[in-house]
Amino acid sequence: MARGAAADLVRIVARESDAGLVIVIDHRKSMPGRGAWLHARTDCVSAAVRRKAVPAALRVNGVTVDPDDLSAAVLRSTQNEAHGSGPEQVAEDMSTP
Repeated sequence: MARGAAADLVRIVARESDAGLVIVIDHRKSMPGRGAWLHARTDCVSAAVRRKAVPAALRVNGVTVDPDDLSAAVLRSTQNEAHGSGPEQVAEDMSTP
């Protein structure tokens, strides 16, 4: 999804939770599973969501990604990255059971 220096990119991964499949930001860039890299810019996040590149890159189905939520989480992630905080949920499984 993105090319550039690792310092300029944010990694996201899909994880199982009580609410189903969620997309989280991998602050430490070490979570298991398939990840995708995004530039920490609103225009890049919006383009990735619009093109449905996030579920495709993560190889997951049934996840709806809100571009505003993901953009805000990515921007917060870059601001808080020095603190090494845990994963932040940015999308949830919206499929019907």
